[in-house]
Amino acid sequence: MLLKQSYDVIIVGAGPAGATLAYELAEKGVEVLLLEKEKLPRYKCCAGGVTSKAAKLLAFDISEVVEDVVYKISFTFNLGSPYLGQYSQRLMYTVMRDVFDYFLVKKAQQLGAVLIDGQKIIQIQVSGDWVQIFGADNIFRSRLVVGADGTYSVVARELGMGRSTEYVAGIVSEIAVPDDELTKWKSQAQMDLGCVPGGHAWVFPKRNHLSMGVGCLTSKARHLNHHHQKFLNSLGVGIGNYTITRSSSHLIPTCTKGRLVWQDKALLLGDAAGLADPLTGEGIYNAILSAQLAAPVIENSLAHDKVNLEDYQEAVDKKIMPELRIARVLSKFFIRFPHLAFGAFKRSDGVWRAGCGLMSGELKYADIKEGAGGFKGIFNRLFRT
Repeated sequence: MLLKQSYDVIIVGAGPAGATLAYELAEKGVEVLLLEKEKLPRYKCCAGGVTSKAAKLLAFDISEVVEDVVYKISFTFNLGSPYLGQYSQRLMYTVMRDVFDYFLVKKAQQLGAVLIDGQKIIQIQVSGDWVQIFGADNIFRSRLVVGADGTYSVVARELGMGRSTEYVAGIVSEIAVPDDELTKWKSQAQMDLGCVPGGHAWVFPKRNHLSMGVGCLTSKARHLNHHHQKFLNSLGVGIGNYTITRSSSHLIPTCTKGRLVWQDKALLLGDAAGLADPLTGEGIYNAILSAQLAAPVIENSLAHDKVNLEDYQEAVDKKIMPELRIARVLSKFFIRFPHLAFGAFKRSDGVWRAGCGLMSGELKYADIKEGAGGFKGIFNRLFRT
């Protein structure tokens, strides 16, 4: 066992949440250790969509790791005739998560954050003024620990912070297609409602291939493999020959009630806190946002030599939770009535424009709800024939 290594803050997990917090804290001169169980860069099962609003949160340009920029999305219902929505501004960037995450980590390292990857955490103990993190061959300690380690957060598990969470199951495949077919997908994504009961399917364009996937609530995921193959087959009709180069599955956590995101000397970010969007499944935006909400709270605690993380809970409850509650209500509608949701796209460009506003950051769910006169107004418009 090696000598203990001490830091102001230890962040467990080097995804967008952990890397962003490491960047924010290192910029302020905080001694940060970023622990990651995998060797970086590592493949991450993810559609790889970074919304324009998520990219705008970052203090630096991400263009060097962008695979494609999406301006158009083709919507279908149960693989039928499409509605093509187009927007003059960037809606989404597509990335490979191994490249994107490592890019964020290196930005933090440039400011002084320390990375130790390939370090699986075995145990976490809070004792007196310190938090002790036990790895396979190291013991680290810090004044605060941050769980940014995703769905299966060891920080949440070790400190008993997991509760009130629902999961979305997803399967993602990377598929190689002929160059002429790849050209047809340039700057265009596809979203299907209806072919996956209780969920949706998608295609995202990448530089040299396509990423496609399916997702639904775990309660409806019994036949998800079948729906994944069905969607692949439907793509094959249009794109001809393709080769699956990689396929994997994952769970996306969404908190169902007010979630406790801090406890004593620990706090949770992003997926570890269950902050993924219940409607879209997007996790990167709230991963980055939660890190930026946590940073000043942590800095203040360290500056006053008194750990008080309750302000982080207040910030999450104010900035993130209200949006998740609205998204959850809307997701129940989309799950139960996908044909009506798709019909709303075809009837009115207003639905498409609202979606563009959400992706670009020009609108929030609360803005849409208020503008429609509440949920009743939203549903009246969606049910309108």
